[in-house]
Amino acid sequence: MGMPPDWECVGHSEIDRYANMVLRYRFKDVKNYGNAEKIDWKEVPDFDMLVGGTPCQDLSISGKRAGLGGKRSRLFFEFARALTEKHPQYFVWENVKGALSSNGGWDFARVLLEFSEAGYSVWWQVLDATWYGIPQHRERVFVVGALGDEPPLKVLFESAHAGSLAGAQKIETIHRSRRQIKRIYGINGVAPTLHRYTGGHQDVKIAIPVLTPNRMEKRQNGRRFKENGEPAFTLTRQDIHGIFDGKTIRTLTPLECERLMGWPDNWTRYGIDTEGNTVEISDTHRYNLTGNGVVPQVVSAIMENMVIEKVMK
Repeated sequence: MGMPPDWECVGHSEIDRYANMVLRYRFKDVKNYGNAEKIDWKEVPDFDMLVGGTPCQDLSISGKRAGLGGKRSRLFFEFARALTEKHPQYFVWENVKGALSSNGGWDFARVLLEFSEAGYSVWWQVLDATWYGIPQHRERVFVVGALGDEPPLKVLFESAHAGSLAGAQKIETIHRSRRQIKRIYGINGVAPTLHRYTGGHQDVKIAIPVLTPNRMEKRQNGRRFKENGEPAFTLTRQDIHGIFDGKTIRTLTPLECERLMGWPDNWTRYGIDTEGNTVEISDTHRYNLTGNGVVPQVVSAIMENMVIEKVMK
């Protein structure tokens, strides 16, 4: 999602059981090459662009910060190996904002050095999903590269997006229902606040985003509750978020989490197991999938700003 619809995906690399179920359900004809450390890139068809996000746990400020040498985040070097061995014209690499400060900034310096030594000129920036009409603060660093010395992107600055939100994607209804009492609405098209109609005289209650309803001590950015008018907390696989309507706290549903990611409704609801059976994915694993995901509207904005000369046919 987020890539040009007329482009072809020649394959992907994924080992998570439940992510693979959804991938088989949504992209039946795309080959999964499995563990990135075991891929023989000579067996992979040539491609124009490599896109991916390597595991972020060792770089995140919420983790143990083992850095690029950590068991999971070291898979970055497999991304770099793919570039070195396949030499696609372009790449897009995504990770948490904490990648910039990991090991005092030396890890990100190593990232840029690896890309440069592979022959790419790069552009990088931290982009927030709220700039693209998504009702969730989700800051991620994106690095975009192109072979040679030409800049891979047109200029893409925060101010351009902050000033254009009025024309961004409209998210009028966060939770749809035939009964108005159960609908949840957004404000100003960006849905910074969740609204809930509570029945009777239809008194409108302000529903404030809450981090981890069942873990009172848990904080994100120093807070557990948002203020009225703010976007939701960043979704993660560890935290199940909720909303507070002034009286009670309830957990966000997987469907609401998908909408907070800008995904189609029920995108993660079904999968295909290894025996070819269509199965329903549990809520727990759907929360994990959304927390690990990427907002496609951000990817689309990057693609629209890329200076692409070699378009896949």
